[in-house]
Amino acid sequence: MHQAVTRAAALATAAAAVLLATAAPAVAAGRRSSDACTHNWSGPQVCIAVDGHDDWARHLTVTWTNPGRARQSTAVLHEGDHQVEVHERMTGTARDGRITAEWTDIEVAWGRLCGSFTDTPNVWACVDIHSGGPYSS
Repeated sequence: MHQAVTRAAALATAAAAVLLATAAPAVAAGRRSSDACTHNWSGPQVCIAVDGHDDWARHLTVTWTNPGRARQSTAVLHEGDHQVEVHERMTGTARDGRITAEWTDIEVAWGRLCGSFTDTPNVWACVDIHSGGPYSS
């Protein structure tokens, strides 16, 4: 019995050491990211992905994952409680069967940030931006 308990404790300690050694230090790096997609499987699928810190998006993408035969579409960003259109509209282009629009190094407001395309009316993918915490979907 004593050997089984000792072996179990040794295995648990080893597993904890491996997990701690491989865990990414996200907070120490000062970088956070998040992504979210729409879940209406019968319509357009739109995703938004944000990589940045606090209210700065180092890289932001809005992707239309099932555009059919469309080769491009204009992407729009909406922010805040009233979902006001913000930032310059971007033309998303087809790549690997998806249409993707990208922004780099832009300031975003804290709160709800949503992305859509002009060809996907009323279909927005959204994430929440919070100061001092990770972006969350």
